[in-house]
Amino acid sequence: MRMIDYKLVGDREALEEAMERLRGCRSISVDLESDSYHHYAEKIALVQVCGDGDIFILDPMGVDLAPLSGILAEGSIEKVFHDVDYDGRMLLTFLGVKPSPVFDTMIAARILGKDRVGLADLLGEYFGLAIDKRFQKADWSRRPLSDEMLEYAALDVAYLASLRDRLADELEEAGRTSWAREEFERSLQSLEPMPERAVDALKVKGARELSPRQLAVLLELLRWREDRSRESDVPSFKIVGSDRLLRMAQECPRSRGQLAASRVLSEKQLIRFGAEILAAVERGMRVPRDELPTFPAPTRRKRDLAAERMLRELKESRDRKAAELGMDPGFLLPNATLKAVARLKPADVSELEESGLLTGWRLRIMKDILNGG
Repeated sequence: MRMIDYKLVGDREALEEAMERLRGCRSISVDLESDSYHHYAEKIALVQVCGDGDIFILDPMGVDLAPLSGILAEGSIEKVFHDVDYDGRMLLTFLGVKPSPVFDTMIAARILGKDRVGLADLLGEYFGLAIDKRFQKADWSRRPLSDEMLEYAALDVAYLASLRDRLADELEEAGRTSWAREEFERSLQSLEPMPERAVDALKVKGARELSPRQLAVLLELLRWREDRSRESDVPSFKIVGSDRLLRMAQECPRSRGQLAASRVLSEKQLIRFGAEILAAVERGMRVPRDELPTFPAPTRRKRDLAAERMLRELKESRDRKAAELGMDPGFLLPNATLKAVARLKPADVSELEESGLLTGWRLRIMKDILNGG
């Protein structure tokens, strides 16, 4: 017997019925499942939508979800998400729409100063629910999905509307509703499609310590892994980890014996990928000297003692203000923002306002700090 009632939507007729029901709602809750842990190209595997108590689990592998775009963009329907940043980027990438307007329960919880803002944490706090996390990294692209997986997916939206209402009440009581609305809008404005995959040695920890020749080898190894990942339709980390590629770039093994002696690869990886890896190393070793890659020189700023002093003062004031508001200091005013303000050294609050470094409620908080509040 189901713990949560839902309807699995996998054909056009069922989708049209679901859309008709959802168009009449003033607010809908939205979540999605992707398959990023199991496949090369990340894609939407399910979209869960709840409106007026009806839960629909939409299967994009069975039906074109284009009709959902209109509802997500409908200005008269509020869309409730928990972390719209990820789900919104996925929807923008695959459905071409930014959901708007939104209420983000994660952002609301952070503005209220919650220590734990994960959905499972909040559902436990407000409704006493213990969420089984075993399906968090499941392969949602496999079909058929088990009843347990579908119930897990349905649970992600079943309580979102109630959670939204509880958080909205607390925001109103704390006088922070406008802060939340500003953050929701800022999140939507910053949404961009998922970036295209690209090989980037800068993302490999420790790569800056490599010589130009070793860096050339690392780039060839990364390109090999990317091609292998695409061909095998698995995430790149499941081929060979970046830390192992770095070690091979450092040692540049030229023979199977040297590769085996390095013990960088498991026996299974050595058998499966050994020849291909040695070929990639060889390509890196043959890059002409005048074409060897180098990292861009790090930007060096002249030390600004006045800015450093102001930054320390800003952090101390920020931390006091955060404690007063019961909010995470890094969320209230991120360190990167404080550094930019310190470098600017605004003569007064009007100069800060004109700089555009801060807007809305955060600008008002910073003005308060600069005025000694």
